[in-house]
Amino acid sequence: MHKFLLLGGDSRQLYLSRILSENGFFNVLHSGGDDPDFSLKEAMENCDIILCPIPFTRDKISLSSEHVISNLGIGDLLSHLTSNHILFGGSIPSYVKEYARKNEIGCFDYMDMEDVTIKNTIATAEGAIAEAIRLSPGCLHQSKCLITGFGRCARTLALKLKGLDLTITIAGRKANQLALASSMGFQTVLLCDLEKEIGRYDFIFNTIPALVIPEELVSLAARTATIIDIASAPGGVDFEACRQQGIRAKLCLGLPGIYAPETSAKILYEAILTCLSETV
Repeated sequence: MHKFLLLGGDSRQLYLSRILSENGFFNVLHSGGDDPDFSLKEAMENCDIILCPIPFTRDKISLSSEHVISNLGIGDLLSHLTSNHILFGGSIPSYVKEYARKNEIGCFDYMDMEDVTIKNTIATAEGAIAEAIRLSPGCLHQSKCLITGFGRCARTLALKLKGLDLTITIAGRKANQLALASSMGFQTVLLCDLEKEIGRYDFIFNTIPALVIPEELVSLAARTATIIDIASAPGGVDFEACRQQGIRAKLCLGLPGIYAPETSAKILYEAILTCLSETV
């Protein structure tokens, strides 16, 4: 039977460890504090499945963790990986994937798994809505909302917000995405035309990982607007311009791990078992 080593991460790793235990799998969790008795080398020698966090790293030096852990450098991890290991993680850097390929190490990126990303859009959308409610002094009900982008997360978010009786406009560059948004009952606008429209929205949700709401657009937005950015870091909003204009704005990363860690862990567990069954 497989033995699992969980390294770094947030509370998703904790729940994933519990789920593994409940299903009879041996696992070691190292996600917080510098335990002087912990040896990465020994732990990896005793486990064949290495479960790294989402995201894999934030600083490109060590595995990401919500707690300070000084002994989880990526270099150390790679030096102990062998062809007997299978590596999992989210947003795994290309050089780590290449190292795994060259050394015949199984490597699976959660972000490359369609089922994981689609299921996680639900927690991301619910978390984004929760952040908007927390940040704004007003109600979502009957507010005017702009969502930039219409990918997987944006579509789920739009449908959730539609159920809360917001008037929703989708902004994008691609005609096919805007056509789909229109067919689903949403208003649409081209990103290049936002300067004419952005001032009328109470809530703005960005899902595009590029600077699509720069200083020029921020200056045209309503001072009472609330901006929630759920794109990958550094997001797509000029937050310094928002601060200078007095507009409430927040980059919200890792929402599934914050708002639905147990559900997210179940999604990862199912994906891991599926991948392992396919490697046999």
